[in-house]
Amino acid sequence: MEDFQRDMNHDREELRKIRWKQHRLQVTQLFEAVLSKKPMVEKVAIIGAGNCDDLDLEYLAARCQSIHLFDIDQESMEKGIKGLPELARKKIQLVKINVTGLDTIGFDGDLSLMLDRGEKAGVVIQYVKDTENRLSQLSEQLFAEYCFEFDIVATSAIYTQLFYNWAMDLLAEHGDNYPENDVERIKDAFLDLRDEIVRTLSHSLSKCIKKNGFYLTWTDILKIEPEYSDAINEGINAVFTLAANVGYGASLIGLKAFMEEVDKRELTLRYWSWDFNVDKRYLTIGAIGRICESEKN
Repeated sequence: MEDFQRDMNHDREELRKIRWKQHRLQVTQLFEAVLSKKPMVEKVAIIGAGNCDDLDLEYLAARCQSIHLFDIDQESMEKGIKGLPELARKKIQLVKINVTGLDTIGFDGDLSLMLDRGEKAGVVIQYVKDTENRLSQLSEQLFAEYCFEFDIVATSAIYTQLFYNWAMDLLAEHGDNYPENDVERIKDAFLDLRDEIVRTLSHSLSKCIKKNGFYLTWTDILKIEPEYSDAINEGINAVFTLAANVGYGASLIGLKAFMEEVDKRELTLRYWSWDFNVDKRYLTIGAIGRICESEKN
């Protein structure tokens, strides 16, 4: 899973940092909305930092005492902060982590071996379901040291990157070992596991936020097509309706889980077009919230 994500991070346009300028500005405005209320904070955590192309780390470093960047790909994070001024780099701590927690139980290797030897679909599915039932415990252990640690926790377009693409790539390599109906059943089990990973992660990250702290997220929710323009221009409710039909399931689940963790009275939602590369533009939703007081009790 780590190698898969590293390859994804390295498969990028040379001038992507420039292409993503407007997207990065939108992300920065999410932070500005929080920092306008609390101009200087102690600790910020950004989950899924990757190459850091969507982050204005100089801006953040000027307004907080420390920034923790979390990602499975240490190399990409190191490259992402390499060109920063020394004062900003000194405030940044890189945390190499598989936020799913699956690596702690050897899931990658076990699943690969099972598919490679053509284990019966029912056995594979049961293993995936058993893993799903362990996620809460795994996630709690993974983030235990960060409990109530940060003033701001943000997730960076992470929902669509968690587990599923890697699992589907792995299944494609071994699909000849299974009849089509078994492949579909295994895919369904993967989807269930992915959805629970997203929900569990959102809850665990909320526990990392200090009392009265802020929770931010931004996520690509669908690939923009010309025929979607009318709905996109109608506002956030129309965008969610559109996404429910043609959008990314992981993103919708992630946003729903996020909104369940924050105080609805202080929830802010916005959306924008993310010029991802020459072939793709993604409709992106950003959200700002404060953790429900009841979650801290």
